[in-house]
Amino acid sequence: MRRSVRPADVLTTAAAVAGLLLLTGCTGGNPSAASGPSTAAAPVATSTARPEVDPAAAVAKAGKEPYAVSVRSTIETGGEVFMNITARQNFNTLFTGRQERRVGSSTREIVITADAEYHRVGGPTGSWTRMSLPLVHASEFDLTGYAPVLLSLGPEARKGVETRDGVLVHHLAGHLDLDRLGQVSARARADVESEGATGIDLDQWVDAGGRTRYAEKRWTADGTALLVTMAFSDYGPPEVFDSPVPAGA
Repeated sequence: MRRSVRPADVLTTAAAVAGLLLLTGCTGGNPSAASGPSTAAAPVATSTARPEVDPAAAVAKAGKEPYAVSVRSTIETGGEVFMNITARQNFNTLFTGRQERRVGSSTREIVITADAEYHRVGGPTGSWTRMSLPLVHASEFDLTGYAPVLLSLGPEARKGVETRDGVLVHHLAGHLDLDRLGQVSARARADVESEGATGIDLDQWVDAGGRTRYAEKRWTADGTALLVTMAFSDYGPPEVFDSPVPAGA
């Protein structure tokens, strides 16, 4: 049975949010269309000069050591923004972090610890609810596995070198059908297929160290055009995220 993408469901159920983002896969805000432009709107400068590092070499350098990164993500349906996510997440280690997800005037805060998730709606006056793991998945944000699959599409996937926010990045882009999605994640493929899509269009910008800096993912779910944009910054050592409520409270 195909799922319909409904903003209300996305805010209410973290699992629905995870499924929505997962079908586009990432590791890299604006609560409504009126609140501001997409994170992908920043202008870029394209260079025709030979890049310092071949994109395949850059992707091969992607480190396996644990790290933390800040993520900004916007989800659009039918050309209108309905969800913004800001997060600080650990990767290549136990998936923990802190997120804020906004739909319209509603905000859901999420803290992910080693053994549970904590959700709060209503801001500082709201109460935290402890939930079992996993409702939010690392694969929502971790795009590392997608770059090699894009490169496997051939020379047409290499769109050149650009400078974004002062960082030299390799622009990779192409269409990933269900089989190629399956190479990255069986769950990503299943989610895309369940929504009536035959694949996704992915643009990914990686730096010379193979780290994803930006991503844009487009697909059509049950006849609705969807766009997810992501921006990643402030890479650093892994961080500790404690429970927001006392143990046993």
